[in-house]
Formats: sequence, C-alpha cells, structure tokens
Amino acid sequence: MRLAFQAQTVHYKVVMMNWLCNMIVSSLLFFPDEVLVAQPQDLGLESENVTCVTNDGVKLFGWYLPAKNPKATLLLLHGNAGNISTRLDKAKGWVDRGVSVFLIDYRGYGKSEGVITCEMDLYLDGAAALKWLKDDKGIPYPEVIMYGESLGTAPAIEIATQTRLKGIILEVPFVSLLKMAQKHHPWVPLFIARNFQLDNLSKIGKILCPLFIIHGTDDDICPYEMGQRLFAAATQPKDFLTIPGGLHSDLREKGGAAYFDRPYRFLLGDRQ
Repeated sequence: MRLAFQAQTVHYKVVMMNWLCNMIVSSLLFFPDEVLVAQPQDLGLESENVTCVTNDGVKLFGWYLPAKNPKATLLLLHGNAGNISTRLDKAKGWVDRGVSVFLIDYRGYGKSEGVITCEMDLYLDGAAALKWLKDDKGIPYPEVIMYGESLGTAPAIEIATQTRLKGIILEVPFVSLLKMAQKHHPWVPLFIARNFQLDNLSKIGKILCPLFIIHGTDDDICPYEMGQRLFAAATQPKDFLTIPGGLHSDLREKGGAAYFDRPYRFLLGDRQ
C-alpha cells in the first residue's frame, strides 16, 4: 500500500514538473495576440474566413486569400508574436503576384482556440492547415508552397520532410530552440526545453522540395549565421537571399522587390 502511494506521488511530481517546464518555455517563447488589428479588406484583399480542426480537436482560425488565376498557393506559418492580421502586407505581396495565400493562427493566437504546450502542437496546427487546403479547396500538396517565418520555420520544415510540396521558403530561420535558448536565455537550464526541441538543423537535409531562405545580416534574434548553417546542410535545389543590414522583422522593407521576386522566380519562374 505504501509503495503504491509512493509510486503515485512520484508520478504526480513528474507530471507537475513536466507541466511547469512546458509553461516556463511557453512563457519565454510565445507571445500571442488575440486582437486582429486589421482585416484583409483593409488592404483590398478578397478573403474567406476559415476554421480548421487539428487531429487533437483544436479549432484554428485563418484567412484564405485567393489570387486571380493562381499559379500556386502559399501556406504562411508566422512567427512567435502577433497573429495573422500583422502578416497581411506580406500576404498581399504574394497575392499581387498571382499566388493565393492561406494565413493560419496557431492555437492561442488570434481567434484560434487552445494553447501551445509542446512542440507537437505546432506541427499539428501546420498539418491541419495543409489538410484543409487539400480537403476543402482541392489543392494538391505539390501545388502548395510552405512559408515559415522565424518560429514558423520549425513546423514548415517538419511538414516538408514528410510531404512533397512545390517548395518551402524560410524567413529568418534558426538551427534549434536549444541554440536559441543558449543565446537569449543562458540562465535557463536546458533540460526544461525537452518538449520543445525545434531542431531544424537535423531535419533540413530531409526536406522533399526546393528550398529558399531569406535572412538579414544584422538579425539580433535569429543570427544570420544560423540561416547559413541551415542552407549549407540542405540539399539542392536551394537558394539564399541575403538582405544587408536586415534585422529580424524589417526584411520586407529593406529587401524591396527582391524580397518577393527572388523566391517567386526560384519557385515559379526561371528555375522551372
């Protein structure tokens, strides 16, 4: 009886410690905003409100932004702050070039339900969005371009290792969460991040489609060197856009037309 009680106590402590570690990592990594600060029509974009459901039953909210006679569809997985409403200008650049865009909020962001508690949640959210494109819009995976921004590069890469897509674009990617933690939170014990590995470097060589990376030389969040390491580890075909003086969140402004045109030509133009 005593042994059974002791075993239950140990199990409870392990569960609580795991939960506490996940909450600490979540508080350091995710900065969701529930307020949508803009609507697609503010930028002259047609849109469809979308609700898709993950395999674990969480309802996610997004916008599908159709282009006229689309050449492809881009699924954008955003970074760790804000929500889909703060990425509308980025989406517009692609819609104006004839590419439909699907913006989706992770659980806990914008109007999406739930909360991110582990690495797998991000992968489930990205997979649900991709499945919605196929099931509800009839868009086959080889016509989808996965676009991962900062945090979003992790689910984008994970999906691209399992699914043959038209291509993948990574903006300001990082090699792993552990390396990011060592840079920004060196006081945090690494063991607490065991449920948030986000190890992009170990996966980048396994992606099943063409790769394009965008990175600024002065990025103080995800260092430029991380993008270079990922590029070196990836297989062909691949290309890299360096934006001199680019920080973490100003690449669209500093990159000018090349920010859109270079990945567009690589995935949909001259290389074809």
